[in-house]
Amino acid sequence: MKTILKFPSAALIGLALAGANLFAQTDGGARLQATLLDYNGSGAKHWTVVWITTASGTFIKSLWKQGPSITASHWNNHCSQWYAAKAGRTALDGYTSATAQNYTGTNSPVILTWNCRDANNNLAADGAFKFWIQYAEDNGQGPYTTTGLLWTKGPTGATNNYANQGANFSNMRVTWTPSAPPTVAPTVTSAPPTASGIVGVAYNFACTATGTAPILFAASGLPTGLTISTAGVISGRPILAGTFNGTITAANGTLPNATQPFSIIINVVPVSIVSVRTDDNDLVLSGTGPANGTYAVLISTNISPLAAQWTPMATNSFDSQGNFALTNRLDPNLPQRFYRLRVP
Repeated sequence: MKTILKFPSAALIGLALAGANLFAQTDGGARLQATLLDYNGSGAKHWTVVWITTASGTFIKSLWKQGPSITASHWNNHCSQWYAAKAGRTALDGYTSATAQNYTGTNSPVILTWNCRDANNNLAADGAFKFWIQYAEDNGQGPYTTTGLLWTKGPTGATNNYANQGANFSNMRVTWTPSAPPTVAPTVTSAPPTASGIVGVAYNFACTATGTAPILFAASGLPTGLTISTAGVISGRPILAGTFNGTITAANGTLPNATQPFSIIINVVPVSIVSVRTDDNDLVLSGTGPANGTYAVLISTNISPLAAQWTPMATNSFDSQGNFALTNRLDPNLPQRFYRLRVP
């Protein structure tokens, strides 16, 4: 007999999301600050210990150990909460020193930063953690932070302030500061720009790159009439024919910049006025040129090399077949006109 368990799709999605966040590891530092208030015992020797656990109390590491070099049983007698929590673990990260005569200046305030590594120097997974502090004099068991100082490690920084605990702890604060992720130099991922274009015809190409944003693009050697945006889009209408060799550069402030060479050949499609006719008082021009290219019709009343003054009359585009037609109203006061077709 087989048993088949079915879960609603929403439940499956929830499990998947939980799993995705379970192993997130954000690097950074957690800074603990706390003032210890001497409880005026009669001892001349002072102990202070700080340790870190998960929110559920699983011991991770001792972070601070201030006190005399005495036997484990003495530490148990004076700082039993820490001694029980560490359960024999000896890993220590940070400050350690011999005994102090008081808590002013030597043991207090406690200021330390945990680098979020465990005893094996592995970065701890994101989640909730607790700092614990216990201190004592040599005449008995000392006070400790009875609930632990709870804070959360994750991609967002935070500062947590805690209420004073009786006459023993004050000014308690934990500041979590995630490290900025390392920047990655850019790499161009797009192919080189389209290798050919036509004078007067719109040219468009999008460059892409990977790396830490923002990535800014630049280019040298582009055909005349083309420009590149900082987002990497090459656009415009070439106005000169020829072969243009240049380089695309992608930069984000982290070296090395990414470069990509290119070679673009801009060709010319011959243009001509193939028909001139009158229609009542209108002059109708038609011609051919580059498909979808831009043209300009210029007009002059004189074509003498020294006297000709060409004035733009109309700017438009050839159709997808490379044809154009233009109608212009004739002026009876002008005995003659001359027309020129120009691309672009």
